[in-house]
This record gives sequence, C-alpha cells and structure tokens, in this order.
Amino acid sequence: MANRAKKTVLGGAFVVALGGVAVAGLMVTMPPGVDSPGEVLAELQGHTDTTAYSTADRAPRDLVPEWTRAAGTHVTVVRPGDASGDDDGSVRVDLELPDAAPPADCTALPQVGMPFDGGGDWPDLGEGPALLCDGWVTVVLGDHVHAWTDDALRSDA
Repeated sequence: MANRAKKTVLGGAFVVALGGVAVAGLMVTMPPGVDSPGEVLAELQGHTDTTAYSTADRAPRDLVPEWTRAAGTHVTVVRPGDASGDDDGSVRVDLELPDAAPPADCTALPQVGMPFDGGGDWPDLGEGPALLCDGWVTVVLGDHVHAWTDDALRSDA
C-alpha cells in the first residue's frame, strides 16, 4: 500500500513538473513585449499577433510611423491575430526614440483614443498630448512613442 502511495505522489509530482516545464517553454517562445498573463493568453488564443524589432527600420513600412524609422529602437508591434475577426488594419506600436519629436505638421487631438485592447496593459497616456501624425494617433512620453492606426486613419492621412 505504501509503495502505491509513493508511486502516486511521484507520478503527480512528475505531472506538475512537466506542466511547469511546458509553461516555461511557452514563456520563452513569446515575443518580447508579451510579458503579462493577459498578453500571453491573447497571443495563445490568436487574439493578438506581437512582433518585436531591434530598430524601426527593420519593421515593415506599414507597421511603424515613417518619422520613427531612422532612430526608433526596441520596437514592439501588436496587431489583432487571426482569432480576433476583422481587424480593419489595426496596428499598435511602442518604441523608444531618443529626443522624440513628432513631425511639425501633426494635428492636436482633443483626447487620447485607445487602440484595440490586445490583451495587455496600455500605459497611462494622460500626461502627453495626443497628436495625429501621418495617420497615426501618437503620444510621446519622454523618449517613448506610443502610436496606433487603422485603415480609416490611414485613408484620412
């Protein structure tokens, strides 16, 4: 009897350990910028598609604002995934931009609109003015740029 209990305990411990290894493997394969449990879940369920680039010039042209391409770094792009339905060309991007300064021809927006949720946290954007720059709603906080767009905003640009 004691031997069966020992095997059951060891078998249960093995299953828990195997599950932990599987979860750790998933966390390792997640792209940079997918850090919280909500972001991981959104990626796994196909609600988001997150891609990271070391510099903005390495990202496809339609995924980052043109004015950030020359100096933007640590770029995280989030788009709706296949399971999210019609995405209307939605793209959200976070990047670092030393001495970030949007183009002079940007238009001030009366309030900050929010991009699609994407399963993750969106920073408190209350400090920075919202601007519309070349079809991208843009908020600059220090050396960090938060921007998002969709087909409707791009067609207006």
